[in-house]
Amino acid sequence: MFADYGQPSQPAQPSFVEIPNPRVTTTIGRMEVTDVRLETVTGRLLDDRDNPLEEDGQPVYICVRKLEILCSTERTNMMSWWELGEQAVEPYTTPKKYSIESLINRLDGLKLDQLYALRTFVCLESDPFQAYSGSVNNDLSHLQAWFPTVRALCRVEQNQLASAVCWRIASDSNASIPPTPGDVRDDR
Repeated sequence: MFADYGQPSQPAQPSFVEIPNPRVTTTIGRMEVTDVRLETVTGRLLDDRDNPLEEDGQPVYICVRKLEILCSTERTNMMSWWELGEQAVEPYTTPKKYSIESLINRLDGLKLDQLYALRTFVCLESDPFQAYSGSVNNDLSHLQAWFPTVRALCRVEQNQLASAVCWRIASDSNASIPPTPGDVRDDR
């Protein structure tokens, strides 16, 4: 009696807002940022229509110094994006979804206890039975922006992030644990 069979069903609204990687103008050309370090920025080189350039079917990556980003506003916005600033500014709004590649690259800036805490959270989100239950002694309030970010990831992306976090922990711990076969993060 209440069903409206004449109306098409509404598609489900995503429970997150996708935040694209920033695009900046450098002395070399336009690039889509994927990684930020202390003095340098890495990303995909773009053509004049802002499409990624490819060579042999693979994107062309470039690395430039931050000072080579021509627009100071683009540089400021890029740093806010890198620090998950969109998530921190509006913590109680719809979660923001960042690219898995950029999230994995951000792991290099975290300390070991922060990585353990993040691994715990990622594992709890993807598989509560595999969560790490260690104690963390550091103040982790600055990880707050990661939590809604992790929730916005699909299960496959959460598993990729968990694998990358575990790989980073093993690398930082100088553990002699070899990567499991098929681990995509094994760059040997």
